[in-house]
Amino acid sequence: MVKKISEYEYKRVDINDAINYIDAAAEKVKCASSAQEIVDIRDTVNDYFNKFTTAVNLAMIRHTLDVRDGFYAAEHDYYDENLPRLSARNTEFTRAIVSSRFINEIEKLINPIIVRNMRASLKVMDERIIGDCVEENKLVTEYDKLLAEITYPWRGKNVTLSEMHGFCKDKDRAVRKRAFTVIGETLLAVQDKLDDIFDRMVKVRDRMAKKMGFDSFVEMGDLRIGHIGYGREQIKVFRESVLTDVVPALSALKGELAARLGMDKIHLYDNDNYIAGGNIDPVGNADTLFAAAQNMYDDMSPLLGSFFKQMKDAEAFDYISREGKMGGGYAEMLFAYGQPFIFANFNSTMDDVGVLTHEFGHAFAFKRAYDNKIDADLFFGGMETAETHSMSMEALCNRYNDRFYGEHAAEATYQQIFDAINFLPYGVIVDYYQQLVYEKPDMTPEDRRKLWLKLESEFRPYVDMRDIPFINVGGRWQYQKHIYESPFYYIDYCLSTCLALQFGEEATVDFDDALDRYLRLVDAGGTKDIATLAHDAKLKSPFDDGALKNVCAKIKAHLESLAKEITK
Repeated sequence: MVKKISEYEYKRVDINDAINYIDAAAEKVKCASSAQEIVDIRDTVNDYFNKFTTAVNLAMIRHTLDVRDGFYAAEHDYYDENLPRLSARNTEFTRAIVSSRFINEIEKLINPIIVRNMRASLKVMDERIIGDCVEENKLVTEYDKLLAEITYPWRGKNVTLSEMHGFCKDKDRAVRKRAFTVIGETLLAVQDKLDDIFDRMVKVRDRMAKKMGFDSFVEMGDLRIGHIGYGREQIKVFRESVLTDVVPALSALKGELAARLGMDKIHLYDNDNYIAGGNIDPVGNADTLFAAAQNMYDDMSPLLGSFFKQMKDAEAFDYISREGKMGGGYAEMLFAYGQPFIFANFNSTMDDVGVLTHEFGHAFAFKRAYDNKIDADLFFGGMETAETHSMSMEALCNRYNDRFYGEHAAEATYQQIFDAINFLPYGVIVDYYQQLVYEKPDMTPEDRRKLWLKLESEFRPYVDMRDIPFINVGGRWQYQKHIYESPFYYIDYCLSTCLALQFGEEATVDFDDALDRYLRLVDAGGTKDIATLAHDAKLKSPFDDGALKNVCAKIKAHLESLAKEITK
């Protein structure tokens, strides 16, 4: 019988015990007489920290389920305050390995990507910035708590931001506009607090970067989030490809869509609407969607079907939006149990199907890495690889949209594909905005808002935002949680979208072949870099010449074909 996650016992792990353990391991490495001995020490350390991380993640999960729970809030604060000390000591363990006289032999015994990542990690963490990391963690918690506690007045009651996002995609244009207006008016009242938190974040991140020898937080942020093997130069090439290939294609598609919907232009509250009469919502309630997902995964692959059932049996989904629950969604791994967990907030829109495909893609990749015994320091790979697992799963699942949307499957496929390519310019804005902000950390809040509006006009010229408060003064980024919580993560969604769109188009030609290539990519986990994984799957890497140009042409033709089918 599968054990339910709610039944897992939580016990605080003592940071001092962990520090003593890692310090002793570092001394053993220094005294080791062979490369194999060091590899064995490292394996033992990874086993220890798999159990350690499970406790930390369990506390984090339970805190996000209800930020008002005093016990788990205190546990979260404990780790916020103390994990930076452990990270610094772990850096010394890593330094002992990298500086060992056996390092060349070690690189032959383990995946060389691990050593490459170790060297990068030494650049971004040591004892000098422990206090800064503690401060940064506290600021992230302060921001999360502020957003989680804000409620929005809607139809006589107070609702969460996740619920408001559902109303932002309502079929009725007036409702969508009103929902965006309520979000804007509500956040405008706390904009000073949001500005203050971010200003302190920028300063502490800039300070730690300078202490670690960087000119700005930009390079440090890229290395810290795991952008190994590529950097700002490659990201610039990709960003310019979005500007030259995606934006013109989207401008044309948006123009055609506006004409078909009888609009003079696309406003912000229209930007995520793709169907005349309003977007297609999935049929039925949460139970119906879960049954449809089980049916879909059973049909796709016995491996996928059995894993989805195991997740349900473990009650490893929490998807009901409620007061006190943190917004957004994520997948997390509880290593000691080999059990992934999915956190979400259903809102009765296509986003709910996205959870059952996107976050499930993450969870499946976690489980495959665990079952395949992929090294803990590689596991599912960098964030761009992890997001390829999830976004490609979304694209592959379009084949089964009839299970979720009934007779409106074509419309659902149209909106899913359009939504994916529509995301790219926004995703690039989020990343580029952070680069420019951290290059000039002394910007005022007003400077930052003006910068956001400038990037919006450049990368999303087809969207009119002038009639929505808070948004029209450049505040949209302030509820994009990644900017506060995980700097430079967002470009990974864009890189992975490039691959996911290719998988989606390949699946329309030969689904079984596309699925097989996807499953092999997932099984490789993080054992290869993203460009190699893409090429192994017979896809263009995001950094290849013409990657976006080619897929944009296919997507535009596919969407125009679907549009004709829908309007028959």
